[in-house]
Amino acid sequence: MLRRVKKVTAGAAAEAVGISRATLQAWIANGTVRAPKAQIIDGVAVRIWTDADLERLRAVKAKVYRKGRGRKPRAEK
Repeated sequence: MLRRVKKVTAGAAAEAVGISRATLQAWIANGTVRAPKAQIIDGVAVRIWTDADLERLRAVKAKVYRKGRGRKPRAEK
């Protein structure tokens, strides 16, 4: 029996992980998380996130938010 892979949009992926879409977009822009390759659907480029992508995203969130200890302190220059 084949297991069906759940696929969601970026907004739904962010909601599933517990972050805002803007945070997800910022993480993608600054290289904190690698986004799946964009697909063209009806002339619009969309990123479809799979279960494996969501697990990677949860791992990044756990690393960034550090489980109740707040955000990681900024490095001093």
